[in-house]
Amino acid sequence: MVRQLTSLYTPIINRARPAWGAVYYTSNTRAAFAAVRAVFGRQVRGVVAELLAERDPDVVLSVHPLLNHVSYQAIRSSARGRGLMTVVTDLMDIHRGWIFPRSDLIVVPTEKALLTALRRRADPQRVKVLGLPIDLRFRPPALGERAALRRFFGLREDVFTILISGGGMGSGRIYQHVKALASDSHPWQLVVVCGRNLRLRRQVQRAEFATPTLNFGFVDSMPELMRAADVLVGKAGPGTIGEALATGIPIVVTAYLPGQETENVDFVVKSGLGLYAPGARKLRNAIARLADPTTSLLDDLTQRAIAISRPYACLDIARECLALARTYQASGQASR
Repeated sequence: MVRQLTSLYTPIINRARPAWGAVYYTSNTRAAFAAVRAVFGRQVRGVVAELLAERDPDVVLSVHPLLNHVSYQAIRSSARGRGLMTVVTDLMDIHRGWIFPRSDLIVVPTEKALLTALRRRADPQRVKVLGLPIDLRFRPPALGERAALRRFFGLREDVFTILISGGGMGSGRIYQHVKALASDSHPWQLVVVCGRNLRLRRQVQRAEFATPTLNFGFVDSMPELMRAADVLVGKAGPGTIGEALATGIPIVVTAYLPGQETENVDFVVKSGLGLYAPGARKLRNAIARLADPTTSLLDDLTQRAIAISRPYACLDIARECLALARTYQASGQASR
């Protein structure tokens, strides 16, 4: 049942975003979340218990709000002591399920998330602001690398380049964004990543655009495509924002998922990391402003992104996990 519900995520965010928001806010109370745990907890706890017996880890690292409570229960039922570490992967508005005060360590990405954790009775000594765990391949381009990458992908080196992405599933109104930026002739070029959305990719391929447009399906070269681009266009997902920050490119947010992504828009705009441009006309205007060589807007947003990014957060998180593991390692050796 858990897997079936998980498979509904992409259809819901594509076709019924308000419904997702209703689910998020309804479940974000103490009573409602307790009911969710009661329904799904036993099944998930059984899976975790089996993994503990099979792998015998010193630390359980949770990256999902539904896993903290059940993981703790599975640990309590296991043969020896183990650590529980929670890495929050939402950016600002974090669901109640993320904050489990009995976790040995809770890693949050922002100061706002820290305040939420403390408000929900987390021990201040057990919460650290370390950023989002982003793949180390996401980094600012080296000197001359942007031009080299554009040549590699068959792009013009001297043209303002826009990367449009809907994540691995190609979700969001990607085709509408491409139409808004490429139907007429403009002084820029587009790179469109459709992910696993084959229907979207065929739709983009069949269209005749006046502005140069390069079309990809699912790729493993997203870090390189970001370093080749001047700006990223996408929804306000925490991973997308974190990757853009680590690469040092501004992001134009076109939409957000009600619930955990609502406050991400304010974070992007108020922190000076990018622009919010819902709708075709606002998106064209935002890109035109960024592509205008007579203004400093693009440079200002780029420098701000570089200044506040935490590109090595995954290494800091890994170090904390290893340190926690060492405190439980002796218990594991004694039980073997």
